[in-house]
Amino acid sequence: MNAATSDVVAAIMDAVEPLVHEVVGADEEVTRALEAKGRIQLLVNSSFLYRDKSLVKTRQSSKRLVATVTGDPQHPHVDDVQVVDGMDLKKHYSILATPPGTQVATLSDSASAALRAVGDIIFVLIGTMRGIRPMEQPVKARSICTLRLDPSLANEFELAAGACAIKSVLPMEDLLNNVRAALGCGASLSDDDCRAIAGAYDTLLDEAVTEVVIPMGREVDAKDTVLGRIVAALREQTREYESALKVHEEKLEDHQALHEVLRIAYNFSTDALQIVFLFMSMCDLKPLLFWSTVDKQWALHKAFALLPWLALGRKEKVEEYRAIISAARNQAFHHVLPFDTTVEVDLSNVDVRAERMRLFAPYGEKQERGVRLKDQDLADVFAQFSRAKQRPVSTAFWRANLRVMEATTELAGRMLDTLLLIHRWRSGQNAT
Repeated sequence: MNAATSDVVAAIMDAVEPLVHEVVGADEEVTRALEAKGRIQLLVNSSFLYRDKSLVKTRQSSKRLVATVTGDPQHPHVDDVQVVDGMDLKKHYSILATPPGTQVATLSDSASAALRAVGDIIFVLIGTMRGIRPMEQPVKARSICTLRLDPSLANEFELAAGACAIKSVLPMEDLLNNVRAALGCGASLSDDDCRAIAGAYDTLLDEAVTEVVIPMGREVDAKDTVLGRIVAALREQTREYESALKVHEEKLEDHQALHEVLRIAYNFSTDALQIVFLFMSMCDLKPLLFWSTVDKQWALHKAFALLPWLALGRKEKVEEYRAIISAARNQAFHHVLPFDTTVEVDLSNVDVRAERMRLFAPYGEKQERGVRLKDQDLADVFAQFSRAKQRPVSTAFWRANLRVMEATTELAGRMLDTLLLIHRWRSGQNAT
């Protein structure tokens, strides 16, 4: 085993150790077994989060870690870690009553084999962000023939010989104002010109591409990678969420703070969780990634489990989590009219006479079927009103959600470290 492979094995051991400590300290059955025997083998599953097939298309890896744990419950120690293939496990972990059998391999051999089979596509996440690729779009306007986006421009805006160039993305109104200013008082933009420029700009933005280069050398600047940028954004969002939550808890009547909590939580539940699903699939296909991040995977599972599911009458599922946050956010943001419940008007003392009733309409025809009121058209207009569902969520949920965000950020950070470590191993192999 070379030094680079040894580093990967050490990283896996470092990830397994805290997981074992937490399991031994929290599970009475495991505690009693270690106390009675002084040595147990703990089989660890290859995935912890609830697997929604509509979100995660890959199948869970059959390769699972087996940790040999010795010592006492207060001071457990991981003596050895092996990898077993094909052993069924329905729970997150289980004590093995007998040795795992012939389908077991040493961690060193398993890590070496996994490294050789890892491929290059996983390094997309540690590709270096090179910025937006310069591109242009033709414009059918009298004064403008080309619209160009070019980050290398010396100025923010340039217009020469009918070619309009911008250094960065800006609002449409600002673009048109810059064009008008550059054309001067002697020229003007017609409505057709404005529509042509706007259409070309929409196409330009839709087709804009940020170039990413897969690293070839051994050293990679983590902060400039795709996943590095994601980790930085997650950390910033988590900090902002924590600050807003603190203000909300101190001043429950501060609706602005609550709205900020809801905004960030909603964005996280719709965007950041896509990264979690990506990690789950990557770990299914490349179990080496799961082994190296197993403690952070467990921490995220625990964070989800600690959300007040029972109090909300929900099941511990990602889609339920999204639904809780979405309903709370919709009630706060899509709530202009002052009605929290359905409004029912008593019409028993007013004239709402029925004009007619139609029966036996042709099969499949719904129009004009049933009772028609005297002012049916007006009644239909009133019936179009709706309200956001009222699903209030306690501060306890938002507090527990902070740990979900923190755990997701920590998992992303560890995944970045793991990919960089594997890349260093690959670079070393290619150099020899």
